[in-house]
Amino acid sequence: MASPPSEVIVVRSLTDSDFGLFAAHRAGMSSKQRAIAITVPVARQLLSPGIFDAGGAIFECIVRFGDQTVHQPRTLSKTGKNWRLGGAKIEGDAFAVLDSKDFVLIRSRSGNDGSAPISITFVSRNTDRVTHAGLAAIVEKDLRDSMAVYLQSSEGFSSLAPYCQPAVHTPPAPAPKRPPKREKRKSPPIAPMPRDPVTSALVRKPTIHEKVRSPHIMERMFKVAGDLSAPAQLRFIEIVEMLADQLRKVLLANGRIVTIPQSHKEFWPSLSGKPIGFIDGGLANLSMLGSAPIAARVGGYLVTPGQSGEDREHFTMLKHLIDELYDPGEGGVYDNSFPDIGALRDAARISIEAAGAVQMIRDYPKVQWVLVHGALVNPVSRYTDIMEERLLSRFTGGKIKHRFPNFSDSALAELLPGEPARSGRDRNFISVYLRQLQLLRGSAPIVCGVVEREATTSSVIRSVLDSLADHEIARLLPVPPGQWKKEFLAAIDPGDDPESEGQRITDSLLFRCVLEPGEALKPVAVDRNELRRAPPAWRDDYIAHYPKPFLSYVQVSEWSAPIRLEMFEKDLGSFGQAAALVTHCSLLLPRYSFPVGLDIVDKFAKVPNWMTRPIATYTTVQALKRALDSGDTRSFDALRRMLCGSGREWLLRPGIMK
Repeated sequence: MASPPSEVIVVRSLTDSDFGLFAAHRAGMSSKQRAIAITVPVARQLLSPGIFDAGGAIFECIVRFGDQTVHQPRTLSKTGKNWRLGGAKIEGDAFAVLDSKDFVLIRSRSGNDGSAPISITFVSRNTDRVTHAGLAAIVEKDLRDSMAVYLQSSEGFSSLAPYCQPAVHTPPAPAPKRPPKREKRKSPPIAPMPRDPVTSALVRKPTIHEKVRSPHIMERMFKVAGDLSAPAQLRFIEIVEMLADQLRKVLLANGRIVTIPQSHKEFWPSLSGKPIGFIDGGLANLSMLGSAPIAARVGGYLVTPGQSGEDREHFTMLKHLIDELYDPGEGGVYDNSFPDIGALRDAARISIEAAGAVQMIRDYPKVQWVLVHGALVNPVSRYTDIMEERLLSRFTGGKIKHRFPNFSDSALAELLPGEPARSGRDRNFISVYLRQLQLLRGSAPIVCGVVEREATTSSVIRSVLDSLADHEIARLLPVPPGQWKKEFLAAIDPGDDPESEGQRITDSLLFRCVLEPGEALKPVAVDRNELRRAPPAWRDDYIAHYPKPFLSYVQVSEWSAPIRLEMFEKDLGSFGQAAALVTHCSLLLPRYSFPVGLDIVDKFAKVPNWMTRPIATYTTVQALKRALDSGDTRSFDALRRMLCGSGREWLLRPGIMK
């Protein structure tokens, strides 16, 4: 009869890195080890040659500590040069008392090939000082690298065996009989995302009185009139309601409100195969000498409805400019002599975005629609020379106090590529921007400006009233048309009334009350560059030639402000399609109410914060080189301190530059 296989007991004095195996110790550990370390000589005696050469195996293990017993399979495998006894973490708060220098006794068949179970017993001096001291006396002289091995024939094995019971194989319990399967009840189908209610002729539309008191509009009302007294707030709401009711009746009677059907199935096939371009720009926030160095880029997103494959969408960076935007004149760096820094940055943003729209039309001649995020035509009187305040300067021009700088050569190459060289006033923003608008107006695609931000002016209301002929509205009004218009405008902007406590009623607020979802205001011409406000030096030759955009408001949904849509006069015949395009782009996402294409290109073109710092360093170094080459010592010193110094540098101490 064959003799039973011999056994072996392995003793390890625990170290801090071994406690990753216990759930109770992991929170306070810095080591990432999740197993008990086993040295190579010990692993060679524990395992059969085949398992040792294979790098380890999974063993049936019984873990004992006091009255705790955990029966789980565990891995004993090679990791790098070392061996680890690991597996699932050992749960239980009782194991939290284990500490360094405590013992673990591992009892197994010698040369285990994975068929015999392993017994793992922990002994802690915190819970059993006598046993721990006895074990220490037995193994102290035999420990090598915190481990000792005792074969069954050794005296140490007989001394350790009472503290480490052998593991007995436990066959898996038979699986309980499953009850007969029940037929699963079919869950009800998940209802699709609820769509917005479609207004039909059978559903009564809310009155202006009901609409003004809806949560969406009341929230906006309180934002506008939040600083007023309670009686003034009530009067403000009543005035908005009265004006909206009157204006809606007048506009409906004269066909000035257009209905925009909202149906994706019917609309998008009409644009199948027609490329649509979306444009937006981004500026880096540079802190330098004023805002002469500019870091701007304009992104373009081109999509063709009805087309699939790689050619359906295109992303392109239409413009990117990191340079001195304005001509430094005799010095090497523009010295910021113009006091309105905001005007310099706004002129940069407006001109670079217009240049991006021109570039898209040139690069993609098949594009049918171009939607620009922002106004189509901007007021330009701000971007001119600042004159001395004298009695007749408004009419005669007067003397220039601060001259608005011209564009640099590198900026002109980006803003008007391929155009003849410009000199004198033709290099100024007003002249360059006028040429860009002329190129856009003369192009084949339909170019629109789209603005989602709520307006702070009432220019569209005034233009609508001016466009209404007296004989067309006389029968609808209780007073003469001239008197009605005058009283209407006074109620819109009560600023001239010293006794009034009201706020200005803006275009966005009033048309949000006037228009229903799926409706748009018929476009009206708005003179963004009135000659009465234009500086005499620029009025006749430049500002008088600026185009007048036609503005409309499109109400996409009840919970959002209307979207302002701007077009050139040549494209008015396509207004219905333009309003439908903006509407259906805004409805592509539930409760979004803004053209998705413009949101995509906005994120594409935005200059992230992590990019701003290296751009600022680059522009400072380039400006420093130009100042050095030109001998501009004042700018050189300022840029040097900006690039190299901080608030505590000796260069910035009081009196250092004296």
